Amino acid sequence: MRKEKSIQQRYGSGRKSRSLDLRKKLAILGVGFLLLAAGFGAVGFIVYKALGRADFFQITATNIEGCRRTTKNLILEMSGVDVHSNLLALDIKRVKAGIEAHAWVESAEIARNWPNRLTIVVKERLPVAIVSLDNGLFYLDQNGVAFAQVLPPEDMDYPLITGMNREEWPRSLKDSQLGAALQFIKYAGQGSSILPKQNISELHVDGDENIILYLVDRPFPIHLGSGNVGTKYYWLTKVLYKLYKSKEFEKAAYVRMDYGRNQVLVGFDEAG
Repeated sequence: MRKEKSIQQRYGSGRKSRSLDLRKKLAILGVGFLLLAAGFGAVGFIVYKALGRADFFQITATNIEGCRRTTKNLILEMSGVDVHSNLLALDIKRVKAGIEAHAWVESAEIARNWPNRLTIVVKERLPVAIVSLDNGLFYLDQNGVAFAQVLPPEDMDYPLITGMNREEWPRSLKDSQLGAALQFIKYAGQGSSILPKQNISELHVDGDENIILYLVDRPFPIHLGSGNVGTKYYWLTKVLYKLYKSKEFEKAAYVRMDYGRNQVLVGFDEAG
């Protein structure tokens, strides 16, 4: 019995020793791989830095597309790209951020054309209205972003939205009066000859769940109320068509689209 126990102890001790040897070998191999990887990384970094200064990748041409309100020279200046820029070392995120800092730029896409050309595609904001704020008039895009101040003699041939302020600006256009006003302008821009976008002078947001429309040809108040923008636009074109056809348009004093369900109230000025 003692002899068997002694053999088992020696056998167990030998297995433990082999296990430790294996762990040491794996640890040495792991360290070796790490050192090798670090070596490759260091060499790669040195090569990258060297290529980042090489004349072969020096940008010789920058193609800029999408400029309408902006100019190619302005976009190039905001990009920070010049004749000393290296295409390989170029920080695309920094170039993109620099261009998108311009008020009229919604987004910019940057593409490398190896070995030495750069393409910049600019998407500009498209104004659909002008909004009146405490500090002036601003162009407004379809997403409800007031992005650039209107400075004379710039183009002001857009519907004017009044009654808004920065402090109460909606976080989302959905279910907001600003969203409803922009939706109404969108319907008017679809080609109706009775109520085209060009005939919208002002949309006033009064803060009481009501939007008041004023036309260019005769600015009497048209109370749109809130909600059902598409339906109200449709019925308003019908009402205006009848007023034009019956030659009573000049006598109209007000129109109430918020009078009741599927009802429109038209008031007339007897002295008109």
